[in-house]
Amino acid sequence: MQTGTDVPPQREIIGCTDALGRRRAFEVYLNEKGRICFRTPPGESAQLDAFQLDELISHLTELRRYMQ
Repeated sequence: MQTGTDVPPQREIIGCTDALGRRRAFEVYLNEKGRICFRTPPGESAQLDAFQLDELISHLTELRRYMQ
């Protein structure tokens, strides 16, 4: 797993909810191999509803444009 010091600039912060329904944010980015990586703050979880998943896919599509 990557640490905060080696996260590439191609990343997005996505709003979501945790298991208790509280608003949270988590980071989604593509690593140098083009793999999708997710990061939540330590000790937190995240879940996405259908709308948030669609938004995430849009963000990932946008990030892929920068990966060549």
